[in-house]
Amino acid sequence: MASNKNLDLRTIVDYPTFLKYLPETELRHIRFFVYFYLACIANGTFREMYKKIGVGNFFNWFFGRLNKPSEEKKIFMFIDMKSSTTKAEVLGHKRFSHLVQDVFNDMSVLYNYHGEIYQYLGDGAIVTWDQRKGVKDNNCIKGFYAFLRVIERRSRYYRRKYDEVPQFKAGLHIGQVMVLQVGSIRRDISYNGDTINTAARIESACNEYKQNLLISGVLYEALGDKKALNIKEVGTIKLRGKKRAVLLYGVKLKTKARKRKKK
Repeated sequence: MASNKNLDLRTIVDYPTFLKYLPETELRHIRFFVYFYLACIANGTFREMYKKIGVGNFFNWFFGRLNKPSEEKKIFMFIDMKSSTTKAEVLGHKRFSHLVQDVFNDMSVLYNYHGEIYQYLGDGAIVTWDQRKGVKDNNCIKGFYAFLRVIERRSRYYRRKYDEVPQFKAGLHIGQVMVLQVGSIRRDISYNGDTINTAARIESACNEYKQNLLISGVLYEALGDKKALNIKEVGTIKLRGKKRAVLLYGVKLKTKARKRKKK
């Protein structure tokens, strides 16, 4: 364009004249644009499905392995906002909805610790881990506290927009669940089993024992590096229809002491 002295700004603005300077469109050009846009559409579709189904289930779904229910050992975390009913009443449904939206966006940090958000439940969520990835390096524990750190770092934003910083509690449990694809028109991935109900019951016990994070005794035994955690037995809960009670532990991350610089 720069080498052609006859092509100036006025020529470009003049659409009929500008078309004369364009190269002739060949069949290979048309094919390129068609393939390019089809690739963009396919990429966008697969990315949205990837987010919807989850990292761990995507390939199983793609190859049709979820049509038949299968059993897997998973870690489940129920995470919930504290005093959400009071917050909703004070903020109103519109501002509270924006608060929930901001919180869920910050919750994406859990993916850095191999966690996958299975469902959003009002002002909370159900997060899952593969057994190996969740136990390794205490990812299921670190993920929760990483989320709290994100909220803390954005505390000025939350105070300015919602007059306070939201707080959270969570319950963790590990066990066998059935994984299957449900629905015919609107399909979804479903987990079924007592493991999910137990995790929900553990989360609801956080207020009773005044803990931000509670884990089951089964998960406690499965954790590898317990030395990096402050773990304390806090009590037991009884589940409806179950004879054996579930042992609970309160868990916190150990804070690393900062080394003082020598003068």
